[in-house]
Amino acid sequence: MDANIWTLGLDRARRKLRALESAARCAHQADPLAWRGRPIVTIFYDVEGDYARRGASHRELDGVGRILEIEARYAIRATYNVVARFALDVPSLVGAIRDAGHEIASHSYDHSILTRLPTNALIDNLCRTRGTFEALGVAVVGHRCPRSAWDERVLDALASAGFAWNAENGAEPHPYRIRTDSNRTLWRFPVACDDWPYESEGCSPRQMLERWRRLVEDARGRRSHVAIGFHPWVESAPGRASALDEFFHWLVEDAHVDVMPFGDVLRIAAGTPRRAAAYG
Repeated sequence: MDANIWTLGLDRARRKLRALESAARCAHQADPLAWRGRPIVTIFYDVEGDYARRGASHRELDGVGRILEIEARYAIRATYNVVARFALDVPSLVGAIRDAGHEIASHSYDHSILTRLPTNALIDNLCRTRGTFEALGVAVVGHRCPRSAWDERVLDALASAGFAWNAENGAEPHPYRIRTDSNRTLWRFPVACDDWPYESEGCSPRQMLERWRRLVEDARGRRSHVAIGFHPWVESAPGRASALDEFFHWLVEDAHVDVMPFGDVLRIAAGTPRRAAAYG
């Protein structure tokens, strides 16, 4: 068997096992947002530049600029998960996002796949990330892994580094505590979908708009929180900004949801009395 095929198969098996474990953790905890009358939608962006895809930085900057303008029209506050080295390359970008009132979070130091790093390099990557943003005047409390690749070592490192939330792809129905000890708690926000079908499936802007709407509509009565992700460089292609604009208009005017960044959701969830056993 080809080594690459074997590795891909092993990765898929590990992802399925992690998904089952995550579902079990979530199921043992009460929904901390169940008391709310309407769902919360979190809009987030993975801001990566050339560190994820060579030549993407120019499109990334253009995409962020357009998105900030759209969000300002609808008074939407979102979460921007930024690669720290890209933040160093373009510190003015971080300032623009922060000054617009959005949350800035970690997307690693250099878009390394954290599960492939030795433990000492993993810890160093996360510590350098937090240090970079602190030097830029931003205190990050959340993290999203590149390619949503995580494992138990990554969770331990995030908790040890002082992160308070972690957002990864998952079908769990609500936020839950994925690490808890006497000193700190790490919350998991399951991510329902992102805009990658533009690239992977060749979807049109209209098809993507309908997917996003359907996802929010299907959440009513079943989910208290929905997280939907975007990549500014992906959204910079012709026609896509208009679809995003239309989606945001619908969210604010017609969807009957509350839109807020992960950090705000965390404050609500963590303030709810703990009615279920914490992960142990």
